[in-house]
Amino acid sequence: MSDHLSIREYVIELATEFSIRYHPTPDDTLAEIATRLAGDEVVTDEIEDLIVTLKRAGAISGNEMVTLLSRYLSEKTQI
Repeated sequence: MSDHLSIREYVIELATEFSIRYHPTPDDTLAEIATRLAGDEVVTDEIEDLIVTLKRAGAISGNEMVTLLSRYLSEKTQI
């Protein structure tokens, strides 16, 4: 990963390179419903969804997904 790119920019670039776009799966929908019924609210943004989609597509490993999510959330809270 290039040091000059933000995590957001890197994820978008990587998704573009692999022609990957986020589309909710039935499991995503079920998780959203279960979370809502439990009285919780979990809201992900397009970058978080893209990171998970990159993992599902095999473009990144599980360890890379966790690292990217962690770095992205840290970056996001600093803005």
